[in-house]
Amino acid sequence: MTEDYNNPLYGRRILHIMSPVRWRGNKFQHHGDSNYKVMVKTIKFLPQCHHTVLVPRNNNIPNLGKNVNLIPFDYSQSVLSNRAYFNGKELANRIIDWRGQDFDFIFNHQPELLYNVVNSLLSSRYGLTLECFNFFHWVDCPKSRVTDGYPEGFFRQLEAISFAYKSYFHCPVSLDYMKSNWDKKEYTVSGLNEKLMKDKINYFPLGVGDFPDAEKVAVPPGKKILLFNHRWNNTTGIQKLIEYTKDLDRDKWLVWVTDESAKKPQSGKPAPSWMYVKNLPSGGQYRSLIEKSVATLCFVDNYMTWNLSVQDAIKLKKPSLAFKHPTYEHVLGKDYPLYFSSKDEFHSLINKIPEDKSIDWDLPPHDQQFKDNLINDLIDSLENSKKKKTTKTKYGVEWLYHTLQGNGYKKNLLHNSHPDLHKSNAWEGIRQWCLDRGVKDTPDEIYTKLWIPDENKESVQKIIDEAGNVDYKGDPLDGTKKDPKWAENYSDNKFF
Repeated sequence: MTEDYNNPLYGRRILHIMSPVRWRGNKFQHHGDSNYKVMVKTIKFLPQCHHTVLVPRNNNIPNLGKNVNLIPFDYSQSVLSNRAYFNGKELANRIIDWRGQDFDFIFNHQPELLYNVVNSLLSSRYGLTLECFNFFHWVDCPKSRVTDGYPEGFFRQLEAISFAYKSYFHCPVSLDYMKSNWDKKEYTVSGLNEKLMKDKINYFPLGVGDFPDAEKVAVPPGKKILLFNHRWNNTTGIQKLIEYTKDLDRDKWLVWVTDESAKKPQSGKPAPSWMYVKNLPSGGQYRSLIEKSVATLCFVDNYMTWNLSVQDAIKLKKPSLAFKHPTYEHVLGKDYPLYFSSKDEFHSLINKIPEDKSIDWDLPPHDQQFKDNLINDLIDSLENSKKKKTTKTKYGVEWLYHTLQGNGYKKNLLHNSHPDLHKSNAWEGIRQWCLDRGVKDTPDEIYTKLWIPDENKESVQKIIDEAGNVDYKGDPLDGTKKDPKWAENYSDNKFF
């Protein structure tokens, strides 16, 4: 990956804090977890970086690449508890080897926990130079709370926005949801400073990826299929789905629900007997079902920050009928032709769509916008942080010297410069100082490994020479030494 080393983000290290919400028993179901999919997108957008991801212990997450290190971590298996529980002690004392590893950014997918995360790092004598980025998958507001009695969490979300360099929402509608917390609240009578909020906020709209090749799927013969490809709960508008489709000619139409929990939901009513409920085990079968359907249906009529499923049919040039919602103006576009706002409008659309009708509608370039926003903000944060950094460091020249000798693993650098010091928050600052002077980190290494490109060696040597008489504490024979307490094992890219 050395061909990318002139990229300002090359070799930067990211710590990902997940928000795992899809479980079966105690096993994490990554393939159905939208939060996980966002995290994977960020990794793909940043191939020049090293990614350390705290993942649930019980999982079958595939290998995500040479530049990705998956570390089992103690997450809550409850969606609600996830917003309040973080095992900071495990992170601080057991997860990260601070004598060998570094981070430049935190990507936090559970904003309510950002203080806990950073506090844990600082208690480990680390985190002074970190820039934090939040990803809001859920916004606390009256419409999104489970019940009126559920504790309000928006103050913690505001805290996270204030603390982070940037926080990402799916679209501007999310900010409207957050603002709704101020209605008729005595303690928020002064209102929300929208300008400050907007300066700290950017957006991560999500597009659907490419579908796998089609696979055979059995469908009831002689029926025109209307596909409800969303979760079965009140937030997805199932009451409207039932009301709007109950009078359709059942000899002609079949409403197919792809969430099998609709048969016995944990809360709310099950799907009526005249609906066909069947989950699909593969993406290829799901594609075939969409292609065999007349249209997919979306009835979200209340809280919604984004929607991926509504895009699936359109990606395959099939109609997707959507109950008109402010969020869809950002997901599909203001002029999308298949919105409906009433039962009559819905039935009118249904009757106008022939069985073999396709739709040629260009979805907005969501993923490209997300990628551009993310990369620009990361680079901007690095430029901003340079203004705060010291121009001098006692040990920086030593690190340059040993790195120039090809001995750039952090543990070896510390063995030469800090042999008697157990922990110091100065170490991350020294690394940053070196990176600002032409040194590079290695994205495919779990452990920090500094090196100097050929074209930068002369300028680095000049810094060393101008420093004068520096005690490099190395072996007089070769000028540098390796820590005898650890050894390199390249078979598994770990050290012991």
